[in-house]
Amino acid sequence: MREKCCAILGSPPVTFPWGYDEEDPACAALRLLLLNRITLLRAQSVTDFYVVLDAGMGLYAAESIAQLRVNDKALRLICAVPWEGQATKWTPELRERYFNVQAACSEVLTVSPVRTANCEITAMLNAVDMADTVLAVSGEGDALLPVALRYAKRLDRRIVQLDPDMEKLRV
Repeated sequence: MREKCCAILGSPPVTFPWGYDEEDPACAALRLLLLNRITLLRAQSVTDFYVVLDAGMGLYAAESIAQLRVNDKALRLICAVPWEGQATKWTPELRERYFNVQAACSEVLTVSPVRTANCEITAMLNAVDMADTVLAVSGEGDALLPVALRYAKRLDRRIVQLDPDMEKLRV
């Protein structure tokens, strides 16, 4: 475990009412809330952010941290990729953002060269192992995130959970 390291885990976009529609006001509000929490953790001396990279909250968090790193050289972004080809079927725009954020990382760790039944949960559990704090963004019906959070509790990690009331996020 690294002290002053935060693992960021998120539910996939399909578990949120807006899905992949990043222009939805509720998505924008949640992204702002996520950035606010990251900034608050940085103010509490968190220097390393270990992000499990996906097409949703992981990508949003990694993009925010990469932007913060422009003016904060002590900030480290470690991205965990569940499997090498995970972005193969993503839209061209998402793939470009995915590879741009990897280029901006301090370190990229790949769990598996190919997709396996356990590579996503393994990425999450590895992130929990590395961190003393876990920032989790929960959507409805996500099966993996609750497993990772139970693991974090067993390891006595500090958990900061964003489980937003979707109605309050709607503008």
